[in-house]
Amino acid sequence: MSDPSHPIYHLRHANLSPELALRLAPFLNAHRPHSDIPTREELGDPLPIEPPVGLKNIVEDCGIDYNKFKAKCKKK
Repeated sequence: MSDPSHPIYHLRHANLSPELALRLAPFLNAHRPHSDIPTREELGDPLPIEPPVGLKNIVEDCGIDYNKFKAKCKKK
């Protein structure tokens, strides 16, 4: 939660120029009230982890046999 005694808290209702407001936005956003961190139950099931993308994945996605592709590349 935001600390009302923090000096930046007093800028929440100030009329700032658009340029100054953009420059201060990250700091003002950091001190705004944030929602609580969700629990595991609220988040639900974890997303499936995809394997890292590599040459083999790309070649197979194109419908090419990886072993033939690899053999052809070694011949060059």
